[in-house]
Amino acid sequence: MKLVTSAVICLIALSLAGCTASATSAPSQSATHQATHSPVASATPAVADGLPTSCKAFYSVLTTFMSPDGSLVLNPAWKSGPGVVRAEVGGYGSYDPTLAPLLAHNPGVICDWAPSAGPSDTFLTTQFRHVDDTTAQTAIAHLEQLNWGCSPVYDGMWCLTDDSHTGRSIGESQYFGHGDWIASDWNNAGPETYTPRLLQSLFG
Repeated sequence: MKLVTSAVICLIALSLAGCTASATSAPSQSATHQATHSPVASATPAVADGLPTSCKAFYSVLTTFMSPDGSLVLNPAWKSGPGVVRAEVGGYGSYDPTLAPLLAHNPGVICDWAPSAGPSDTFLTTQFRHVDDTTAQTAIAHLEQLNWGCSPVYDGMWCLTDDSHTGRSIGESQYFGHGDWIASDWNNAGPETYTPRLLQSLFG
C-alpha cells in the first residue's frame, strides 16, 4: 500500500512540475536548423574569368589526351617544383626572344608536361594569362612578320610554328583572344591537336 501511495505522489509531483526525462528531450529548433543547414564545401571550378584556376583542376579530364602512354606527367618536381628556376626563353611558353620577356613578367598559370624523372629535354609548357589588346595586337603583328601560320579561331587569333626537320617536333603556339594569352612551347611532346583542345575546353 505504501508503494502504491508513493507512486501516486510521484506521478502528481511530475505532472505539476512538467518534468520529462532529459534523455528523451527533443532537440531544440536551433540544433535542428544547424544540423540540416550545415555548409557544404563546393568544388573549385576548373575555369574562372576565362583562365584555368589551377593546372590540376583544368587538366584533370585531359590526362589521357595529353599522355596516352603515361610517359608525361603534370608538373613534375624537377620541372615545376619549389625553387626551380625557369629559363626566360623557353620556360614561360615561348622560344621567341621578343615574346619570352613579356611572358616571364608577372606570369599567369604555368603548366608543364614532362617525364616524371628528369632533367629531360622532352616537355610541353603552357602559360595561361590575361593580356591587353595593345600587347596582343603587337605580338600578332610580330609573329606574322616571322611568317608564322596565323588564323582566326574562337574569336581570337592563333599563331603556330613547328620545326620537325631534326626528327623532333620543336615548336610553339600563341593564342590571343577573349582578353587571354595562351602561350605554349614544346620539345617532342604533346598531341598535334593540343591547342585546339585547350580552346575548346575554355571557349567551346
